[in-house]
Amino acid sequence: MKYEIDRQKDKTIFKLKEKNLGVDISPDVKTELIFLQKEISNQFIIDLGEVTRCDSSGLSCLLLAERIERDKGAKIILQNLNKSVIDLLKLARLDRVFDIDGK
Repeated sequence: MKYEIDRQKDKTIFKLKEKNLGVDISPDVKTELIFLQKEISNQFIIDLGEVTRCDSSGLSCLLLAERIERDKGAKIILQNLNKSVIDLLKLARLDRVFDIDGK
């Protein structure tokens, strides 16, 4: 799994550098998100600009990250979403759960 982490003073951006957020990488993504989110206290952003496909296990990763932030009293932001990922979030009615940058 390829990703970048951009730690700034007011925000931390996790940029997934994969085309498919699916069952093949979701366990690794979940593990990385759990450890990263424990370390940070600023705004957390997940950049999915390179992701063109997402399945239910990918949605599970995003929901885990959202729950961790909610438990900290914070809100997660998803940014640079591909139309197919936005459509999936809307279909699952998760566009109401996430703060989607540019929505």
